[in-house]
Amino acid sequence: MSSVQEVVRLELHSTSEEIQRISVATPKTNSDRNKVLDALRGVAILLVLGRHTFISELWNKVGWSGVDLFFVLSGFLISGLLFQEFKRFGNIRLKSFWVRRGFKIYPAFYLCTAVQTLVYALMFGKYPGIPSPLHLFLIDASYLSSYFVGISGHTWSLAIEEHFYFLLPLLLLALIKLRPDKRDPFTLIPMVFLIIATGCLVLRMAARPTSHVDYYHYLFPTHLRMDALFCGVMVGYLYHFRPQFLIRLARWPLLVAGLMLLSPMYCMNVEYWHMYTWGLTCTYIGYACVTIWAIHMPYRQGHLLTFPVEALARIGFYSYSIYLWHWLVVFYLRPYIRAKCITIGRPFAWSSTLETWQWPASVVLCILVGIGTAIIVEQPFLRLRDRWFPSRTRAI
Repeated sequence: MSSVQEVVRLELHSTSEEIQRISVATPKTNSDRNKVLDALRGVAILLVLGRHTFISELWNKVGWSGVDLFFVLSGFLISGLLFQEFKRFGNIRLKSFWVRRGFKIYPAFYLCTAVQTLVYALMFGKYPGIPSPLHLFLIDASYLSSYFVGISGHTWSLAIEEHFYFLLPLLLLALIKLRPDKRDPFTLIPMVFLIIATGCLVLRMAARPTSHVDYYHYLFPTHLRMDALFCGVMVGYLYHFRPQFLIRLARWPLLVAGLMLLSPMYCMNVEYWHMYTWGLTCTYIGYACVTIWAIHMPYRQGHLLTFPVEALARIGFYSYSIYLWHWLVVFYLRPYIRAKCITIGRPFAWSSTLETWQWPASVVLCILVGIGTAIIVEQPFLRLRDRWFPSRTRAI
């Protein structure tokens, strides 16, 4: 009997130390948000904005990887919600998960898509031979833009995430059914990730695009990019069910290894065969290493990184809306204003200085528009969601 008590005492002591370590390593705001993860979101959205502007050659070259960072973070966070729900209640409510995701994603997405379709029709509708705006809208609205050209060039990643939101809970429910009496029915997740990672890599290697801009054959399709999201799921599984393993892993060498894995993107363009095949695998694994290190970093107020983390977290908090609306700002509003200034001199005369500063101004405007639309559109629906469909994983 005494040996059993000793085992229980050691287990409780280990759990207490783990909770203390995680509570230090994962600082949260008053709204129970993790600032370090929001800061990583901020890095991701700034990378994307750099990809679609021309502030610097390096920023433009590596900015595409912001989407892969978003994928890893989404896989980690979304799986974490489902893992927490299972740990607390022993089950996963599929309908509740999908409804809550819908309140988060759909209102802002469909408003942005509708506005962009209207702008597209007004600007290009008079030209013969252009694709029907309604046809392009329907592609985006049905989340098929990872396979077909839609109204904008950036919703392909949102389509991949939407497919992931549908598939992941079904997979977890299937694993629960296979092992209904287990405290951890998800032990097959490492194997599932390995299969998906290998399959996606093989399919990317087998892709035969007609040109380097034929992204819909080698870069955008869901079945070629799902591995990055499931890498995040793998990290989420370890975080929630094998935390001691991650704690031992989360040291400076892991960060160095992650940065080394990210190094190919500085040397090769994403359109290069080696980059979009094994290079993409290195990229999302590198970002997974950075994420593991970041969520265990002993961050506190007054820390050396307090200011950059706080600043990036504020941007990351609104990253979804910034990502949604930035295409309209950069590829519709900016060129429209530029053309007006050059042709008629209004609202101001164009100059070489403005030619240079149009890109930093676009980044700032994207952030401001994203924050504004998040406050007006996204957050009211989130408040309704939390009132009508309360989270099952929020801390009690």
